[in-house]
Amino acid sequence: MFEKGNLYYFKDYIFKNGNEPKNKFFLVLKTIEKGFIAAILPTKVESLPANIEKNHGCISYPEKCICCYYIPKDFVVTDKNFSFQLDTYMYAQYVFDETETNLLSTYQIEDIEFKGKLIDDEFDKIIHCFSNSILLPRKFRKNQFKL
Repeated sequence: MFEKGNLYYFKDYIFKNGNEPKNKFFLVLKTIEKGFIAAILPTKVESLPANIEKNHGCISYPEKCICCYYIPKDFVVTDKNFSFQLDTYMYAQYVFDETETNLLSTYQIEDIEFKGKLIDDEFDKIIHCFSNSILLPRKFRKNQFKL
């Protein structure tokens, strides 16, 4: 079910840090053996300094500890013509791993909405952006977890 490049919308996503559950997009970056997946939660929250120009794509300033992928609102990103209604950001430092088993035991299938597979070019740009970032958690830069 959780294949690389797939974008899902979870109703009442439960955060590992204990924050209140809320509806959340979920992008699978890579599937890893034994049911682990690398994922990112796209967000409307912009954490960029005001002097940084926002252009669609990778925004990387390692010296300022910034690595983010920016998708402007209404830009079609999936093969099902899905676009985010708001400007959307993905931050390399927030890539995490999860097991498919845990997701399927925590959520009902009807609480997970498939939004489509990211267009290849867009997905490749996200992976390239994060793969080259020193902000990507270390385990995703080496061995079987490498993006």
